Amino acid sequence: MRTLLSPSLLSSPLPSSSPFPSPFPSVAVLAPGEVHVWSVPLDHVPPERADMVLDPGERARAARIRHPRAQWRYRRAHLALRTVLGGYLGVAPGLPRFTRRCPEPEVCGGCGRGRPVLVDGPWPDIGFSLSHSGAAALVGVAGEPGAVGVDVERLRATFDWGRVPAVGPQDRIAGFRTWTAVEAVGKAAGTGLRIPVSVGAPEAGGLRRAHRSGDSADWYVHDVDCPDGYVGCVATAIPQAAVSVFSWPSHDLSQNVGRVEPC
Repeated sequence: MRTLLSPSLLSSPLPSSSPFPSPFPSVAVLAPGEVHVWSVPLDHVPPERADMVLDPGERARAARIRHPRAQWRYRRAHLALRTVLGGYLGVAPGLPRFTRRCPEPEVCGGCGRGRPVLVDGPWPDIGFSLSHSGAAALVGVAGEPGAVGVDVERLRATFDWGRVPAVGPQDRIAGFRTWTAVEAVGKAAGTGLRIPVSVGAPEAGGLRRAHRSGDSADWYVHDVDCPDGYVGCVATAIPQAAVSVFSWPSHDLSQNVGRVEPC
């Protein structure tokens, strides 16, 4: 599952006017059926230009977060998301605009919730997902079909999963793995936790199948290598998705011109 981003996947250079350094020297290309997951240590994301990159809505939401540490995480996680997306879209990180696409508008009446998607623009229509917990974040990116969801959770010392119906009695780490799978499927589907999700046992290669209540469609869950003390996974509707996991560069991003290190 862990691979390097091959130079053959890179095309034209990113715009030189980008106000924020990118982990990509050129535009990254996603083949059909590919899913890329970026593991991001938030303390490695330089926050100095967040106000130049985040859009007004993101800045307003960050300002409403009262706890300084939580605001710090939000700003860095969204800066990382935009930087990664800029590398795939071939634009400066501050350009993309987002909206939410409700998967069941006939039910919710266009509630403005659902899976975040790109507003139409001069870029490909790719799927993406963001999750952060503690000092870690995951960014998932998928080509067509683009439904993808990621979730990362910090492992807590003790937790009684028997109290959580979606997980049931499991040991601590297995419970967190199941919970991240439930969350990731809800994000990929755009319904969150509103519709119950059941996750099956690992199959060959660790792949797990999941289903939402009342929906016979399969969702496919892959574990993602995360820093010590965290677990995470990615969910997609692609049956044989080629999942690659990369780590956010720990050095100056502008110097990362030759390769992407694996987790």
